[in-house]
Amino acid sequence: MTGRSPLFQFRRLSFWRAVTLVVAAVVGIGLFGVGAAHAQNALVSSNPADNASLPSSPTSMSFVLLDPVGPTNTAAATCGGNPFSVGKPNVGSDGRTVNVSVPNPMPKGTCKVVLFVSAPDGSPNGQVSISFTITAATAATTIPDTTVAGGETGGGTPTTVAGDGTTDSGASSSSSDRLGGVLGLARLITTLGLSVLLGSIVLIVVAWPDGLDYVLTARFLRSAWWVSLAGSVLMAGTLTAQISGKSLGSAMVPLSWTHLTDTTPGIAALLRVVLVIGCGWVVLQPYRIIDSATQLPAVALPALAMVTFAFTRTGGDLAAIGTLMSIGHVLAISVWFGGLVLLARVVLASHGEADLVHAVRGFGRIATPAMLVTVVTGAVQTFRLDSGSLFSSGHGRVLLLKAVVVGAMVFVGFATRQFVNSQLSRADVLSAGMAQRLRRATGMEALAGVLVLVLTSWLVSFTPPNLMPKVDTAKYGYTNGHFISGDLDVKVLLTGKVGPNGVRVEVAKPSSGLKNFVITFIPPVGTSAPTVVLTVPAKMTGAGVAVLDEVDGVPLTAPGVWTLAVSAVTPTGTQTAQKSFTLVGQ
Repeated sequence: MTGRSPLFQFRRLSFWRAVTLVVAAVVGIGLFGVGAAHAQNALVSSNPADNASLPSSPTSMSFVLLDPVGPTNTAAATCGGNPFSVGKPNVGSDGRTVNVSVPNPMPKGTCKVVLFVSAPDGSPNGQVSISFTITAATAATTIPDTTVAGGETGGGTPTTVAGDGTTDSGASSSSSDRLGGVLGLARLITTLGLSVLLGSIVLIVVAWPDGLDYVLTARFLRSAWWVSLAGSVLMAGTLTAQISGKSLGSAMVPLSWTHLTDTTPGIAALLRVVLVIGCGWVVLQPYRIIDSATQLPAVALPALAMVTFAFTRTGGDLAAIGTLMSIGHVLAISVWFGGLVLLARVVLASHGEADLVHAVRGFGRIATPAMLVTVVTGAVQTFRLDSGSLFSSGHGRVLLLKAVVVGAMVFVGFATRQFVNSQLSRADVLSAGMAQRLRRATGMEALAGVLVLVLTSWLVSFTPPNLMPKVDTAKYGYTNGHFISGDLDVKVLLTGKVGPNGVRVEVAKPSSGLKNFVITFIPPVGTSAPTVVLTVPAKMTGAGVAVLDEVDGVPLTAPGVWTLAVSAVTPTGTQTAQKSFTLVGQ
């Protein structure tokens, strides 16, 4: 930044305007473009029927369509507004019937299933949907995708025991983890871009209106907007792929985003894209930021886009208060971090002008309240979501690390603001040496802010302890199944009766790297009871807990002395161990 240049000279470069029109045209074609060559297929009948009331979860669903169905089809389900995994659609021999399996019991409440179908040539051919209500409660804490199979002694028929289970193994609790890394990256990109955009606009409005006379400021705002747009589009596409099961490439087409409206995070992602596109109205004509007629929408558009992140995770105790705290938290951290980045990258890149001093002082006026709001709202959310589980859960441990980094930001920030108050309280110009010193300090603070946003994006992949379904652990106290072998330390607890047994698996070690975890129940000698093999879900990769409810429990069908054996692969190799326990007939 070597000097000022009227912004109208920068506007004469029509490249950005042309690119923006192209992007808008592409998005418009995606959202409102011409339809497919085929007439959209239609639903003739379904099982369950649309708007049906069911006493329990269906094990499969069938759709009979009017026209023949092609080979490329996808099913997406939501229950209670949350995504729910279902099987891949299979086309029947008649070419018009599509069957969709339900591997895990659906929970009590209203479920909606959308079937995206193709024509015989493979091109998209519309979608059909049904809704139904399940009136009976479904087991809330079972181990998903677990197989209970008849063994050599019993020769029983294999049975699938499954549920909409949860684990806290230090990994994501989502049923769609395959794109979790991409989604986290998309969230990070979007929050970085939007935070910088909102914080910069707020600083310009409050303390640096002259900044719009600098060409570098306009370029900086546009760069932040492009980053925000790219991240928000990637986030919407990744969420679509997770919910629908489509490939990431096909999910990036805006036309496929329609079913995002079935979930709160999906609605937030869709609204965010619209608001970020609207921010282009501001950055392409930056003087709208200080024009009294357009200043309010210029600030509101990026602010509302940031607010959508407050709805990424809802629920738990005091949900309304939690939402308000989340809104305050995302806005405060944006004002603080975004202003910092503008200060470090644009304001302090030059020296000498009086308006630069005003910008530095003005940032101090808004940064201190923003820091306080960030800390207070973060503390409230920590208490609401984690309470006493900060050290015992993955979410809590990452949250503690984030708190340490925020604390470092606060320390550096207060020290910098005190220095500014003492050295620039009566200064009229910013010297080169002072600008360089302040730039180093604000740069360090901004880098810490980047790390905070990285940790925030990582936190979303964990389920906070207070949002996990409550489990009655008192009944899981049977057997002496505490196994220690090498770096494997696990407990296997049962409800303890002849018949279906609930199982609680507690892994203390290893913290990560656990694979191929199998629990085998070997029946008493001389009985006809089958051997039962329980495969712990692959998502449990380390320390944590998994629970199989008694309703869908493992069938221990004979009294006597059973043998309980465990086998798992840990970072040091394959570990095995076994113990016996007595099951008393009732």
